[in-house]
Amino acid sequence: MINSVLDLPRSMQRSVRQANELMDVSQEQLEVMRRQADEALAQAERMNDLLAKLVKLTEPLEKAQRGGEFVGEQLKRVLLGEATEAEADAAVRRVEAEVEAEIETQPEAEESSPER
Repeated sequence: MINSVLDLPRSMQRSVRQANELMDVSQEQLEVMRRQADEALAQAERMNDLLAKLVKLTEPLEKAQRGGEFVGEQLKRVLLGEATEAEADAAVRRVEAEVEAEIETQPEAEESSPER
């Protein structure tokens, strides 16, 4: 009984020390997790920026495709006799002008910006 009473302070010190060590390890793990979360957020932001740039780059292609489909429909109408050749020529000129205007309005800074 006396031995256990004498060992009690040492036992309590050991328990407190172990608890402190576990707390330190937990804090380190939380810090690692916080850094990983910060890195994941930064990566998600970069991916979002790249996606926005990609969408912006594909818009002229989509417009050109729609213009090509429109011209094809006009040519089909001419071939089938539903429209005049002048109407088809006007449609082609309109689509060409739209595509050229779109190309000219694209910011040159994006083309010359260095990629990561």
